[in-house]
Amino acid sequence: MKKAVRVICFITLCFLWLSAVYGVLRWKDTHGDYISSVTELKYTPDDTVDVVFVGSSHVYAGIYPSYMWSDWGISAFNVSISGMDRDSAYYYMKHMFKTQSPKVAVVDMFALSFDKHEHIGNVYRNYLSLPLSKDTLPQLKAYAAKDESVSANIYDYVVRWPIIHTRYRELTRYDFDLDAPNYFARGEYLNWESMPTWLYRPDEASPKMFLSDQEKWLDDLRSLCAENNCELVFMSLPFHSYEDEQQYIDHAVVYADEYEIPIFDFNRMTDELAIDPETDFFDETHVNALGAKKLSRFMAEWLDNTYDLPDHRGEAGYEQWDLDLKYYEHRRDGDAMAGSYDMYEFLPMMLRLDDTVSILNIYNDNEEYDPQKYEILTEYGLTEDDLMRGGIWVLKDQVIYRAGDEPYLEDLDKYSTLRIENGTIMINRGIYSKEHPGLSVTVYDRFLNRLICYKEF
Repeated sequence: MKKAVRVICFITLCFLWLSAVYGVLRWKDTHGDYISSVTELKYTPDDTVDVVFVGSSHVYAGIYPSYMWSDWGISAFNVSISGMDRDSAYYYMKHMFKTQSPKVAVVDMFALSFDKHEHIGNVYRNYLSLPLSKDTLPQLKAYAAKDESVSANIYDYVVRWPIIHTRYRELTRYDFDLDAPNYFARGEYLNWESMPTWLYRPDEASPKMFLSDQEKWLDDLRSLCAENNCELVFMSLPFHSYEDEQQYIDHAVVYADEYEIPIFDFNRMTDELAIDPETDFFDETHVNALGAKKLSRFMAEWLDNTYDLPDHRGEAGYEQWDLDLKYYEHRRDGDAMAGSYDMYEFLPMMLRLDDTVSILNIYNDNEEYDPQKYEILTEYGLTEDDLMRGGIWVLKDQVIYRAGDEPYLEDLDKYSTLRIENGTIMINRGIYSKEHPGLSVTVYDRFLNRLICYKEF
């Protein structure tokens, strides 16, 4: 009896240990940069999503749920993964329906144009991210039929240990504590970078007939949505497409018309939406935040008018979307501050952003320093004598503190500590002290748990 108890205890301890280890080593990335739409879905309250968007990086780059929430109160979510293939899209939707009951599912048609992934990283993103379930093997078998490298090692993907056991070599902090987007975003990938690109503008429609697998995918999507009382909508977001890719999308229009499914081919609507390839993309196939705003607002207005979706702003149970909007605003303003080199533009932005700690450092060497250049700081609590003598000030919660002779210590969050001593500013091991005459500003965001920027003026 005692031996049986010991064996059971040993097995239980081994299971708990392996579970803890797997929690650290498991694959946590569907977008890049440790951002996972699967994890974001986990932190989305059950039965709160009214609209789900499904697709590849075109979707997480081009549809921002925060835009839909801020002006319409639509609770939207992006079930999106880099290079999402057809099998992955179907099974990720099945996974989403386990906890959510969306009224509308909007599916990107880009997956019609390819069968298997060119990069192993996208295979991992699509086939290691979902939790193990009864659907794991059917999902893998469906894709393995198209990809010999997966079919030859299919049970490694089921067990996962042979693939991920070496990840200890690349572990970072975010393997132990997930990054802010996984809690405060609903599948969107925020990017304000801009790169002029050439945008393919299709001529007359030239449908290319589907292969049986492509048509079966659309049939399965229709059945899955019907089973879950969810309206189905198709779209194709603007990207630098090739002729054969566009021909499959053209045939998706024919299919959609046959089954009375709304479809939006945004490659043919760029003029209508004023999508500008000079400003609205961060690379040739992905729109940036400017392009996403045009696409998201168009879809939000159409969805609201077509399905009469409820406005959940201020409603109990939907506080998560308010946090998501706050995350969006912090990222937007933080990126704007990082890109600003005008002190008169920068300082007001710094003050508008809440949950931040800003360190102002005036360095005066009594030779080249001109205090009149920084008179704007008197509007924020510094005196003319402060400007003349120089020093270090900490601004938080709209209150400014002078760092004096005693060391100044503050925990910015559970990972980062601010230390000011003998004129040296340190955040963890980073030093942010000015060595030349003038003003420097260091801004740390306590909501995002990261340094936003270090600026010298």
